[in-house]
Amino acid sequence: MTNQPRSVAVFDPQPETRSGPGDLPRPRQVAAALFRFYRAPVSWLALVVTSLLLCYGGGLVMFWFHSVALGEGGPNISWYSHWMLDSTFAVLGLTPVVFLALPIAAWLAQWVAGAGKAPLTWVYVGVVAGLFSLATVPGPLAHDMIVGRGTWVARQVTDVIGDPSAPLQPRHEYPLLADLTQQLGAAVPIYLVMTTVSVVVVRRLVAARRRSAEA
Repeated sequence: MTNQPRSVAVFDPQPETRSGPGDLPRPRQVAAALFRFYRAPVSWLALVVTSLLLCYGGGLVMFWFHSVALGEGGPNISWYSHWMLDSTFAVLGLTPVVFLALPIAAWLAQWVAGAGKAPLTWVYVGVVAGLFSLATVPGPLAHDMIVGRGTWVARQVTDVIGDPSAPLQPRHEYPLLADLTQQLGAAVPIYLVMTTVSVVVVRRLVAARRRSAEA
């Protein structure tokens, strides 16, 4: 991506590891390419920043969408505790998705731009946000099974920081297809914005570190 260290934006296997036309990459080739991408410390910075912004920043908007706008409710805990619970669950479950999405997006951003040119930021953002959005489609199901109202985790959290004796707020139930469709429809714009913010944050952190090193 423009103004960003090349190692963050390039995910290009060495010539000897490339497959022929129509061939799928072998596991060893994929592992080697991932190793090269994450050999750069700034790639780990991008992973941490992107994962936190998508899961906590995007999770805040998604919490409002599901719990408030759609009236799906939740356990008897404060809204910020509910948000932190859901977002921490997302970090644990979806960081591996971000781990794979970043190098794939970086490679495609370089491939679309062409050899010797700056990788296209919009391609990188679109691929990361798109892959992450798709990965979150079954999120409502996973949420309801693991941390949603009535689960063991939700009961423990309510016992510690909530009010188990308070009556639960009414909850609106949606058909499965509607639930998944609503998730995807909200996820795409939210995560496009959050991925864009992550690019800006990473670039500024790298620039600040460079200025500090040169001072």
